Amino acid sequence: MRSVLPYVAAGILSCATPQARALEAPVFLSGAAPADSWKTGYGGAITSTWFHVLALEGEAARQPLEFGDGSIVSFTGSAVLAPSFGRLTPYGGLGVGLFRQTFGAESDTGTLRCFVLGLKLKLGLLVLKGDYRNYGPPSGALTPLDERLTLGGGISF
Repeated sequence: MRSVLPYVAAGILSCATPQARALEAPVFLSGAAPADSWKTGYGGAITSTWFHVLALEGEAARQPLEFGDGSIVSFTGSAVLAPSFGRLTPYGGLGVGLFRQTFGAESDTGTLRCFVLGLKLKLGLLVLKGDYRNYGPPSGALTPLDERLTLGGGISF
């Protein structure tokens, strides 16, 4: 029995699928709604995938106001289901975070929550992604940020 064990272990290891890249670091451009309130924003994220189906993401984003001197900066952590189908990975889940919004001399700091839906295309080390986020804005926000669309790309390692 002991003489067969190394062969069985080698067979199992040779049949295993190659290790998937577990980290992604994309940057993105974003548009927000209501559209008459917000200019094009930008941000970046780092995503860690677990068991080929669960992804945890940390994101920092800045969305400037369309008119006047102001913006919203947010830091969000999200947990999404992200099953991979070849090069495509649809994902969806929930996020929570912190925001700081300024408008001239006024400012507001608080928490946020969001619903996330997106799609990733993996091309070797390159990852292209787009997502939609629906925010549950706090009632005291200076300017509402209801939704955000992002499009970006980065590397997978």
